[in-house]
Amino acid sequence: MERTKVIGKNIGVIALSIIVLIIGGIAENIAKQCLSGQYLQLIIPALVRIAVTIVLAWFVSGKLLKINPNELGIKFRKIDIKLILISIALPILVLLFYAYILPGKAYIARPGRFWISLIGAFFSLGITAGICEELVFRGMIFRYMEKTLGLKLAVIIPAILFAFLHIMNMQTFDLLDLVLLVLAGSSAAVMFTFYAVKSASIYPGALAHTLWNTLIIGGVFGVGDIVNGMRNESYIIIPIKSTSKLLTGGNFGVEAGLPAIVGYIAVTLLIGIFIKKEQMKLGK
Repeated sequence: MERTKVIGKNIGVIALSIIVLIIGGIAENIAKQCLSGQYLQLIIPALVRIAVTIVLAWFVSGKLLKINPNELGIKFRKIDIKLILISIALPILVLLFYAYILPGKAYIARPGRFWISLIGAFFSLGITAGICEELVFRGMIFRYMEKTLGLKLAVIIPAILFAFLHIMNMQTFDLLDLVLLVLAGSSAAVMFTFYAVKSASIYPGALAHTLWNTLIIGGVFGVGDIVNGMRNESYIIIPIKSTSKLLTGGNFGVEAGLPAIVGYIAVTLLIGIFIKKEQMKLGK
């Protein structure tokens, strides 16, 4: 009976956390409708979404879930340069693979749209997802599950949830597309969780998430015909000289491709080594 109660509470926390994420998105859309001008419509609504999500997450976590800001990970901590370097390296290495190793000849697909593409990439898909999704998944959901279900389940369950929520981005898919997306999405989520465990903060993971989205799916660079489940309309497009779904990522795009999955797993293992070394120093 007690176990059933705990599971029920965790389901409720997941639902509540997703509602926080949705309300932040609604606030962003409302702000966008109240503004004119391309740049303002990209920047201000993104900041509104971040602010609303942080306030709601702080309130819900503190008042209902009994998780303080230190546990939630919203307080800034000492910067770990190793995590920053890894966050920069991952998207760059994936881009270099498709541009020079596969290779595909990059071309400018939207001349004269560099700045609007860059600002849109950073604000609309970069920093908003980076902070908001990390706060909800690696802050609220992970930290509550860690307290009530233990570390292993707290890593696995939100990772699977994170992967399946991205199915909504896909217009069409088959079994292989679905398998690749679930594998990629859960691998990426575990990677971001390791960032949170290593740093006891959402911000290193948010930085990694922001840089990935900005460089890979944001609209400055785009690999292949499909990006994040939608048509690639990036400023610079790198075509994929292969029809293999292991390289294209199927109908989700390169985020679900094998090079990206290998990257997620490699980063996870590397951060895991850092965590293990710290634990050994502390005698754990």
